[in-house]
Amino acid sequence: MGIRQDSGCALCQEEDDTTVHLIAQYSALMLLRKEILGDFTLPLDTLSDIHWHLLLRFAKASKRFYRP
Repeated sequence: MGIRQDSGCALCQEEDDTTVHLIAQYSALMLLRKEILGDFTLPLDTLSDIHWHLLLRFAKASKRFYRP
């Protein structure tokens, strides 16, 4: 049925595939994170301070949710 059994990141297999991983930890998005969110890395305690508009822009630019 196309349902994944594991929770690992389909892109890097380094961490669990979570929103926090995508926004703050996924290494392949480091340059995009710097460009849009202002830093290469994001401490978890600062995520709530990021404006939702920037998070949406980052998510769209990551193309992680792209469906052809």
